[in-house]
Amino acid sequence: MNNQITLQQWNELVELVQRNAESEGQPSETVYLCTTHRFPDIRHSCYDNYDRYDVPGLDFVTTKDGTTGRLSVYNGSEQARAPISLDEGKRIAANFFNITGSQLAEEIVVEYVDSPMPTYRLFG
Repeated sequence: MNNQITLQQWNELVELVQRNAESEGQPSETVYLCTTHRFPDIRHSCYDNYDRYDVPGLDFVTTKDGTTGRLSVYNGSEQARAPISLDEGKRIAANFFNITGSQLAEEIVVEYVDSPMPTYRLFG
């Protein structure tokens, strides 16, 4: 699984999420963006500020001096995350607040969790 993306690509995903929130009639504070530092990693997150379990979450983790990082999706009903490709990230981001994004995220996470010995870690 190639889940390596750049910060510019991450920002494009965030823009897709924000556009989807607007087109779905979500309040302006719905998109929750956060950056967390846990040396040497930096986690960029995009979530639903209302913590609805059916809305996915996206995480992008880089190292302090890295130019690329790992992209993953979080699914609330599974309470787990899985690595995703940039194309998968774009499809989820463009449908973040509707059933298409929710189902796609859940399918990816379920398949990942059910696979033998998942090895993805958010930090480290």
